[in-house]
Amino acid sequence: MKITKQCPECGSRGIYTTQVAARGGYGPDLLPGVHPWYRTGKLDVYVCGKCGYYQLFVPDKDIPGVKSSKKFKKNW
Repeated sequence: MKITKQCPECGSRGIYTTQVAARGGYGPDLLPGVHPWYRTGKLDVYVCGKCGYYQLFVPDKDIPGVKSSKKFKKNW
């Protein structure tokens, strides 16, 4: 959705986007080790306006932090 600007489920081009905190008050930290403890990371949310399918993406500026974080392991 982020690159194609099209929903992979229904093919709609009515995609909406926003940013949300990667760490909620009671939720898990979805970007552990990427930011200092006093600053939460953000995730880009893409939602299809037709079927409701959604995807989460790490902002481009935070990808180097994911790669250098000891909390993430490279699997492939």
